[in-house]
Amino acid sequence: MKKVLITALLSISMVTSVLAQDLDSKYTSDLLQVGTVAPNLINDEGQVVSLEKYRGRCVVLDFWASWCPDCRKDMPKMMELYSQYDIQGVEFIGVSFDDNREVLDNYLKKESIHWQQICELKKMKDAQMAKDYHIKWIPTMYLLDTEGKVALATVEIDKLKSKLEQLKKSDQLVIPAMKGQDHLPEYKGGISELKKFLSYNMKYPKLAERYCIEGRILVKFVVEKDGRVENIAIEKATITDRWALPQFANFTQDQKESLREECQVLLEEEAKRVVRKMPNWKPAKRRGEPARVKFTLPITFKIP
Repeated sequence: MKKVLITALLSISMVTSVLAQDLDSKYTSDLLQVGTVAPNLINDEGQVVSLEKYRGRCVVLDFWASWCPDCRKDMPKMMELYSQYDIQGVEFIGVSFDDNREVLDNYLKKESIHWQQICELKKMKDAQMAKDYHIKWIPTMYLLDTEGKVALATVEIDKLKSKLEQLKKSDQLVIPAMKGQDHLPEYKGGISELKKFLSYNMKYPKLAERYCIEGRILVKFVVEKDGRVENIAIEKATITDRWALPQFANFTQDQKESLREECQVLLEEEAKRVVRKMPNWKPAKRRGEPARVKFTLPITFKIP
């Protein structure tokens, strides 16, 4: 019986592996071949969107739709790739087969998807871009090289990730002439001036100081195109204490928990206050133009 069970499990594992390996062979056989110059795109007004302007950079084309379960399943991974490679000069373009603009826009807003989206507002079977790119299944992803030619065509996002990693290691994501046009937002004067600002302006909450509550607060915000700091919020708070010290020996567990919670709120509020007080930053740049970018800043409260 045990041998039969093991054999069955191995068979299931082998079938699962074969299915995973066969996704591309099943759905990509008719896609544009590697080395093919990628066709231009088409917007909802029927106008041609030229890919010529992206020459010199790799381009990710993600064919998807908000109504597609597999597309929604892959979206968190695509967002990770965007956050990692957009700053390195890779252009991300979503090609949606939604036929309702309001539904599409609501999904993009809800999921905080910020890369460019192009849509004909037609069903996939009627869309010219589906015909031009031979799309029979979504999500389908193309990676274009710096010459606008197909470097990868796949329905598996992990293969896209691997190809991007490979091109990054070989320094082929952006041609040399394009480098230096993209950078993250920066506090004016750099890290040393930022440390000075925090040191001068931060005020340790008295309650937290009295009870030796420390913390590392991750503050997220948006640096706008003009350098303004907006949309300030707490991403994560890590709180530590020194309850082992003799002066806290008589504190009950409830007292300790209550004080930790109260002090955490105070530390978070102080972290947001000091970020709110910051002067304008040097904005990020994308493709040589100022860009609106999310940023996360760790602020540490520590008692000497």
